[in-house]
Parts: sequence; structure tokens; C-alpha cells
Amino acid sequence: MTTELPEWTATAKPAVTVACFVLLWLWETFFPLVAGRRHRWRHAGRNVAIAVLNTVALAVVFGAATVGVANWAAERQWGLLSLLGLSGLGHWLAAIVLQDLWLYVWHRLNHGVPFLWRFHRMHHADPEMDVTTATRFHLGEHIGSATLRLGLIPLIGLTAAEILVYDTLVVVITMFHHANISLGVADRPLRWLIVTPRMHQIHHSRWRPETDSNFSVLFSMWDRLARTFRMRAGSQPVELGLDEFDDDRWQTIAGMLRTPLARNEPRPPP
Repeated sequence: MTTELPEWTATAKPAVTVACFVLLWLWETFFPLVAGRRHRWRHAGRNVAIAVLNTVALAVVFGAATVGVANWAAERQWGLLSLLGLSGLGHWLAAIVLQDLWLYVWHRLNHGVPFLWRFHRMHHADPEMDVTTATRFHLGEHIGSATLRLGLIPLIGLTAAEILVYDTLVVVITMFHHANISLGVADRPLRWLIVTPRMHQIHHSRWRPETDSNFSVLFSMWDRLARTFRMRAGSQPVELGLDEFDDDRWQTIAGMLRTPLARNEPRPPP
């Protein structure tokens, strides 16, 4: 099995990321779901600064390690997919679906385990969700996810190419469903397949029963299968953010980084 990634893959993910970001930013600018938001550029600058920090740190610490583990497992034909005898398109499709299932489980753990929620709540503390919110995750959460994935790679039998393609899909869809846009009547049929903006807005609600729903990242089927899918009747706006992080000091770069150290207020019961 070929394990080396083509040279063009080094720029493929960044190029797709930038292109989608610009497209969605322009969509939000000219056709926003919620218009008249204040300090949009300051909000974007803070979130993107966090993203740059995370990207550099993760590339240094996990970039080579992830590819190395994937190549090592592929050369030995380790993993569930090899045991099932899958190859070609079947291997690819199963790899994408299983990676997405893992992200669903990881997302639920981030809401259910108090220690993990300390980090993940930085993402939910954003009171003005837009395409830049998709980049707003604490480095600690990324490190936990990337570390666990190193063990998942040989367990499933993922190749470096399958990881790269899935990661790129996740970046695109995550920016899409965080964007301050409306798909109108198209949102309903589309969310039978993937997570849509309206579906994910519910997940960012301040009301815990809504926050603890719609955990899917790429394919929406996981929420339907696990009975964590939730929508509202009508199209009333969702109140975003977390009550304990409304003060602007938590929205600064330093404040976001300090979020896990903030007093761990008990979450209101569902």
C-alpha cells in the first residue's frame, strides 16, 4: 500500500480553508442571518488569532506524528478496515464515516465530562456566532483530540490521505454551519445529510437542553441515531453564548486562553 502523500497535499488543505473562509465571510457580509452586529472585525481578529496559534502548535507537535503513525499502521495493514478486507472506495468511505462517528463521540464527551467542558466552553462562550467561531477552540481541547486520534489511527487502520481528506471536509463543513447565514427552505432537506447552520445554531443555545443536542460534526445522522437531534419550530433567533462568560474580558485572546481556569460554575440542569 502506498503511504506517501503527494507534495501538493501540503497546500491543499490551507488553500481550501482560505477559499471557503473568504466565501462564507462575503456571504455573511452581504446576506447575513443576523444583521447589524457590532465589533465584527474585532471579534473576527480575536478568533482568527486563536486559530493561528492552534494551527502552528498542532503542526509542530502532531503534524509529523500523525502521518508517521498512519504510515506505520498502513505498512503493517493494521486496523479494523484491514481486518474487514476493505480496499479502494470501500476503505475510503468507511474511513470517513468512522472518523465522523469518533468526532460525534468526542463532542459528546466534551459536554458530558466536566474537565473536558472546561476547555470546550471557550467555543460556546462566543456570543456572536459566525464563520470565525469555527476556528475558536482552546488549544487544550485540540491537544486532547489529536492525542486520542494517534491511538485511533491504527485501531481503525486510517491512511494519511484519508485523515487529510476528512480533516479538510470537517474544516469546510464546520465553517459552513457556524456561519451567520440562512439557507432558507433548503436547510431542512440538507440537514438530513450534513449539519446545517440552523441545526448547529440550536447547539450554541444558552439553554442547556439545546446546548446538549446536535453534536454531529459532518454527517447529521449520528444525532438522529443517538436521539440527540433537536430543532425548534419556526425560525426565532437563538440566544448564543454562556451566561458566566458574558463579560468582554472573556472574549479577549488572553481571556479565551484563561477560560479553563475560570471558576467552574455548575451548569444549570437540563
